[in-house]
Amino acid sequence: MKKQRAHTAHWANQLILLTGLLFCMASVHAQAPAPATLRAEVHKPLTAAQEAMKSNQMDQALSFTREALAVSQLTPVERAFVMRTQAAAAVRAKNWDLAIESLEFLVTSPDVPQTDKRSMLESLMNACLQKKDNTRAVKWGRQYLQDGGTNPGIRLAMIQTLSVMGEHKQVLQEVQEKMRLDAAAGQKTPEQELRLMAISYRQLKDDAGYMSTLKRLVNDYPTKAYWVEVIGRMSQQPGLNPRQELNLYRLLEQTGNMEEVDEYIEMANLAIKAGLPAEALRVLSKGFDQGVLGKGAGATLHNKLRADAQKKTQEDAKGFAPLEKSAKDAVTWAAVADVYFSQQNWTAAHAAYAKALELGGSKRENELRLHAAISLFQLGQKDGARQQLANIKGDVVWTDMAALWGILAR
Repeated sequence: MKKQRAHTAHWANQLILLTGLLFCMASVHAQAPAPATLRAEVHKPLTAAQEAMKSNQMDQALSFTREALAVSQLTPVERAFVMRTQAAAAVRAKNWDLAIESLEFLVTSPDVPQTDKRSMLESLMNACLQKKDNTRAVKWGRQYLQDGGTNPGIRLAMIQTLSVMGEHKQVLQEVQEKMRLDAAAGQKTPEQELRLMAISYRQLKDDAGYMSTLKRLVNDYPTKAYWVEVIGRMSQQPGLNPRQELNLYRLLEQTGNMEEVDEYIEMANLAIKAGLPAEALRVLSKGFDQGVLGKGAGATLHNKLRADAQKKTQEDAKGFAPLEKSAKDAVTWAAVADVYFSQQNWTAAHAAYAKALELGGSKRENELRLHAAISLFQLGQKDGARQQLANIKGDVVWTDMAALWGILAR
């Protein structure tokens, strides 16, 4: 885990390549004008354009709209009707330049009702993105939101476009505003938006912001990929001691992310270093059972390590009963608890940790509380586990681990 898996961050690298619009394009309604509203010389080509659209003859429809626009002294109402039809035909014809020109006229026209402009702004943003005019797309996306538009796809598309443009500070501003709105509405911020936020933090080399977003993703949308990314990041913190590393491997295993040879070997070695050969033996045996260990160039080393762990486990078993019998202080009870913990005897482990914590004075109090909480969690007592985790204070590594186990114990 010292060398973070390359594939765990792949989700972030892929996301920035997404360019498809994430909302359905709003239709631009070419409302049939009433004869009393338009002059006959405008009404005739406009009606012909609408009939051509029904027959999917977009080039002909656009030709009729040009004829209508050529009528002298068009009134504002007439021009608005013609531009609606031209915009609808241009969008269907994928004539993005003409669609943008028509829609920009409509969304800035005082003769178009505000309620109609929202769907037009959706179509305008779509046209801008199809033309790859990202700056314009962001401009009209913002206008849509300012005008009270509620289609969540618009904000997401705008944030995604800002990400593609490399405007990562603006991405953060937009997602933070969305998070504020979501919190006020009692809603979770969508996963896609949090992922975009994480990408921007990475691009800005803001490790604290990136880690904070990862934790939020793990909390709101837990997946194996997010878990391994968070744990891998935690393992890179300077000054991490071997006992903390071992606990990170335990979290890696709990979340189903123990996959590689080096992970099994490193966890086993850390367990042996901590004086817990039973845990090393269990981890190595699991690696053999899953076909990860015992093959290839390292097979001999794997078998030797397992044999050594088995021998040490047998030796420790002889001295364990006297150790437990003589336990009177927190240090000894903690040692007893660690052995039970390594054997996954969760009931005995929790009882021993409880005694150690009750006696007090241990320099490993946060670790003992974490292990007591994990024991309760493994026994299915999640409420008790969360209460114990809440008492872990101070050291950022232990508090971070407590927070992550707290997510599992929900």
